[in-house]
Amino acid sequence: MSHHPIFERFSRAETETTGLHVYDFLGGGTRVSYNRGWASHAHPAGKTVTSNLPPANEHYLDWISLLTAVSKAQGTFRMAEFGAGWAPWLARGALAARQKGMDSQLLAVEADPTHFAWAREHFEDNGIDPDAHNLIEGAVSDKPETLRFPVIADPDVDYGASLRVAATMADTIEVRGYTIDELLGRFDGPVDFLHIDIQGAEYDAVPPVMDLLCEKVRAIMIGTHINDEMHDAMAARFHDAGWKERLNLGRNRDNDTPWGQIRTNDGFLWFENGRAV
Repeated sequence: MSHHPIFERFSRAETETTGLHVYDFLGGGTRVSYNRGWASHAHPAGKTVTSNLPPANEHYLDWISLLTAVSKAQGTFRMAEFGAGWAPWLARGALAARQKGMDSQLLAVEADPTHFAWAREHFEDNGIDPDAHNLIEGAVSDKPETLRFPVIADPDVDYGASLRVAATMADTIEVRGYTIDELLGRFDGPVDFLHIDIQGAEYDAVPPVMDLLCEKVRAIMIGTHINDEMHDAMAARFHDAGWKERLNLGRNRDNDTPWGQIRTNDGFLWFENGRAV
């Protein structure tokens, strides 16, 4: 496999294993309890490992967009992850920024209580103080109101819960909705990377704030859902606003890429801001 050249700008880290985690090439550890079936991949405690670069699956694309944003940041790396789960991309962004001698300002939004607790734990496991950043238990929405969110019975399996399906679910919880305007206002400077995976709510939350994104965000990745027409319409909004398309891959398809064939289940949109932010 021929890797994207962005990986050459970062070093593979040596990590002492705990027996509880799997590790990425930056040295970031993720508890195997966060995903059913990972336990067999944990190394025994007390070993020293240097992990390989990521394989060519759909998360390889997240790596490329994230590391590109880190490589272009200056001074402080600022990033938000909407629909954060255990906030894997924020932690990886912080570790990559640390390699470049930068501090980070991070913001996570996650509606499921278990996943939110895991995000705090994941930060701590990777030497990131959760209280020094904005970890928000709630949902990204177009309105700042109380919302219904599905109860997740198997949090180590289900990472696809959605505001859009809550009305059809027997068990729900109340969560606070946060607008993108409010969330971006918590940063003290331009956001280098905005990672959005909110299971269809992107079509409600993103279009009303396109002007704001142009003013405050340097790069954005959106995992798209529902159908191809909505994916294409979202891409068109960024084109119309002058953003530069870096990757645009549709839902549920095999894609021939320079790094091998990659299956995208969600759609993948990665744009960089065409304006100076």
